Amino acid sequence: KTEPNATFITKTDVKLYNNRTMLIDRDSGSTCCVKIKWKAHDSDKERELLLGFSHRKTMQNPKYYAYSYVSRVYAFEPNAPFDIVARSGFFCLGFATDNEKNVSQNEQVRGAADKHKLKLWQQVFVDCPRIHFVTGITEKYGDEETVIISYGVNDCYPRMIEVSKEFLVSLLKPL
Repeated sequence: KTEPNATFITKTDVKLYNNRTMLIDRDSGSTCCVKIKWKAHDSDKERELLLGFSHRKTMQNPKYYAYSYVSRVYAFEPNAPFDIVARSGFFCLGFATDNEKNVSQNEQVRGAADKHKLKLWQQVFVDCPRIHFVTGITEKYGDEETVIISYGVNDCYPRMIEVSKEFLVSLLKPL
């Protein structure tokens, strides 16, 4: 099946460094799962699916460059064989906000880790850490339409954000 378009421009079809892509060719699991309501574009019927996060790392090209990570959300059937129904394009989760930096005693949160930004295809994504890794997702207590996502930033500090399920579902493209 074809890949959905990236949520931000990743140019996955561009071949660099001896005709190799920048991203490895498979996703790895990050965290799973919350229930979502899904209505395919070609159907009026809504159904319940599970939503999780996966990640993909970049190739080391040339070898002395460090890996970077990008994420995506995916939705799949809640029963075996757990077919994947939809995926998003690749995206990143950001650094600590200015407010978080102002109240933190941790030098990594205050900005020491901010110099390590995502670089793909000779482009720097200034709002994206070179490494972010989603480690958890759960429904917000008392609000089943909002999830809390936990992730690490540049292997230096943890972060949690609230995101609406509606937004995450809007990123999904049917396979």
